[in-house]
Amino acid sequence: MDGNLNNNQYSQPQGQPIPPQGQPIPPQGQPIPPQGQPIPPYNYGAPVYNPQDLEPVSIGTWVGILLLSLIPCVNIILLFVWAFGDGKESRKNWAKAQLIVMAIMIVLTFLLYAILGATFLSAFSYLY
Repeated sequence: MDGNLNNNQYSQPQGQPIPPQGQPIPPQGQPIPPQGQPIPPYNYGAPVYNPQDLEPVSIGTWVGILLLSLIPCVNIILLFVWAFGDGKESRKNWAKAQLIVMAIMIVLTFLLYAILGATFLSAFSYLY
């Protein structure tokens, strides 16, 4: 090497200008705004929350929710509606937690019945 650096090797591509310092780089394919204009914020698919959804659920509403949860078959339908529909965030999280606990209890119940069934079958087969 003769000591001279090839300037083209270390330069930026000439297709788009470099954004000013302190501004975010827009996604690929989006033009960079002219100097002095801010880059608009990008959402990237994040959910948009309604401020009313973040308010707490009132005590009267919780009492109604708990009373509706006592009705067989209706409770499962309502839990799915509350968990995956629109509404207050605290009620959605509670419904999702209830569905998870319900699924765990169903699995544990089937395991208990299987163990008890196997125990009774082995006890009765011993008698004969």
